[in-house]
Amino acid sequence: MKTAAKKTQLKKLVKELLKESHKAQIEKIEKALNSGAIDIDSWDSENNPMITPKIITTAILEDAAATHYSCRNTTFERQTKKDIKNLRYFI
Repeated sequence: MKTAAKKTQLKKLVKELLKESHKAQIEKIEKALNSGAIDIDSWDSENNPMITPKIITTAILEDAAATHYSCRNTTFERQTKKDIKNLRYFI
């Protein structure tokens, strides 16, 4: 398989993973709002309206990073951590 074809296939697979991840993350919004961990009554839509949404978003993203993509307890864990760390410098 040529490099261009491999890039196309990789792009497709990454897009599919991101779409699945996005769907799972969106579903966690309701869970976060109903968790009791957030004081919704004290949220002020006029004063600092983005603090609570950012807290929810960050918690969801950190959960996804920690659980969905860590490759924990697999034979690929060490390789993926190294490759991810290297790739993050370029993006």
